[in-house]
Amino acid sequence: MFRISGGEVYDPLHGINGEKRDIYVRDGKIVAPEDVDQKHLEVIDASGLVVMAGGVDIHSHIAGSKVNIGRKIRPEDHRRDPVPRSQVTRSGVGYTVGTTFVNAYRYARLGYTTIMEAAVPPLKARHTHEELMDTPLIDKGCLILMGNNNFILRHIGSGDYDKIRNFVSWLLHACKGYGIKAVNPGGIENWKWGKNVAGLDDLVMGYGVTPRQIITTLIRVNEELGLPHPLHLHCNNLGLPGNYQTTLETMKVAGQSRLHLTHLQFHSYGGESMRNLSSQAPVLAEYINEHENLSIDVGQIIFGEVTTMTADGPWQYTLYQ
Repeated sequence: MFRISGGEVYDPLHGINGEKRDIYVRDGKIVAPEDVDQKHLEVIDASGLVVMAGGVDIHSHIAGSKVNIGRKIRPEDHRRDPVPRSQVTRSGVGYTVGTTFVNAYRYARLGYTTIMEAAVPPLKARHTHEELMDTPLIDKGCLILMGNNNFILRHIGSGDYDKIRNFVSWLLHACKGYGIKAVNPGGIENWKWGKNVAGLDDLVMGYGVTPRQIITTLIRVNEELGLPHPLHLHCNNLGLPGNYQTTLETMKVAGQSRLHLTHLQFHSYGGESMRNLSSQAPVLAEYINEHENLSIDVGQIIFGEVTTMTADGPWQYTLYQ
């Protein structure tokens, strides 16, 4: 049990805006003052500090095979940002692809308490968890990639829904995943043949199914399994002019079911080419605000050099070009 004393408390959900008050915590939960033993309280002096809920980064890339590859191919990135050890912290390096301890320290300094690794191939889940276990201070979880899974696509084609639901449940348990992730559904499978999909009703080569079917099936599975997080969807046509139309159509596919659309700023473009590229974010924002079943993250970026990480092979090739 402890008391956070003297800080400025900000809690938009409860209308608290900078009030100085004490916060009481017992067994990891905020409780009323009368629910704690005042004689045996640890007191944390927060005078002059802000007290607020910890940040949650629902979509990050901090662990796993792709992150380790990113570290290997960016030695110059590490040379520019060495982090020496201190009396209480370990050494490491940044900058865009930091080591595990540096990632955790920097997230914690920003006020984050929970980070989700958002793209884990099932065969690399063990590696991901090994790195997450080496990431201190913050709570962690991961999302398992399923949007182009061979087993799922085959059984969408055959209409055997029960096998899909049971397989997803098993895969989450085997990989110790928090939720389902789908990246460019159908497009990644077509990329094996140097192709992509341009819309929700394009066919996935070799399976005879469409991105629309993949999305609706995974939404249904997610809801029937009662998972805490909605289907975490990286929409088709990321980064392309005019893709807001695909994004809007995808939102409508969800109906009344929950759906999380990730890094939405990259799916909000108007125009027909890069010459007249524009933002259609207001159109999507209006639709989202009218539908409580939808949630989003914007896909925050940093200025300067980046190390891109994505399961979307066609888009990565577009960047390369």
